Amino acid sequence: MRKRVIAALWALAINLVLWVVVPYYLGVFLVRYVPATPLAVPSFVYEFGVLFTALDVGAAFFQGMAVSVPFLSGAALLSAVYLWLVTDGGDLHVTTSGLSIGLSFQLLVYLFVLPSLWAAARAPLSYLIWKRAAGGEPIHGAGEVAGGSPREGARP
Repeated sequence: MRKRVIAALWALAINLVLWVVVPYYLGVFLVRYVPATPLAVPSFVYEFGVLFTALDVGAAFFQGMAVSVPFLSGAALLSAVYLWLVTDGGDLHVTTSGLSIGLSFQLLVYLFVLPSLWAAARAPLSYLIWKRAAGGEPIHGAGEVAGGSPREGARP
C-alpha cells in the first residue's frame, strides 16, 4: 500500500509541474518577452491537466489491479484528444498584422495520435493476458493477496 501511495504522489508532483507550472511560466514568458505573438497557452491546457493528473494518479495508485485499466485507457484516449485539439487536427493558421500563415500536417497528427489509441486498446488486453498468465489472479504486491493479508512464507 505504501508503495502505491508513493507512486501516486510522484505522479501527482510530476503532473502538476507539467500541466500547471510549465504552461503558466510559458504563458508569462510569451506575454512579457514576445508581446505581439499570436501564440498563447490555451486555457484548455489546465483543464486537460487536471484530467491527466487525476487519471495518472489513479493509474499509479491502482497499478496491477483491474481498477487501473480504465485509468490507463482514459489517459491514453485523453492524450489522443489533446494532441488532436492542440494541433487543430493538423491544420494550423496564424494571422497577425495582415499576414496569414497556414500549415497542414494531418498525416503527421494521425501518426502521433495512433500510439495513444493503440495504448488505450492495449491496456485492457495486457491486463487480461497478464491476469491469465498469473493463474487467474493478478499479483497485488510483494507478500500480499487481494485481502491484504501476507502470504505464507513471504517476508514482511
